[in-house]
Amino acid sequence: MGHLLVRIIIFQMLLMNLINDKINLTSYQMYILTQLVLLLSSGIIGIGFILASYFLAVTWI
Repeated sequence: MGHLLVRIIIFQMLLMNLINDKINLTSYQMYILTQLVLLLSSGIIGIGFILASYFLAVTWI
């Protein structure tokens, strides 16, 4: 009976480790996705500023 209890405790610990790993992986994927969105949006804003300044320069010159 003692061996069964030890195996249940070990299995429970392994299961908790797997759940924690899954949570960590999900949060890391969200971090990467957030970084990509920020990079993409800053690139779009940068291109917008370049185009706006180009059109302003063309209309003023």
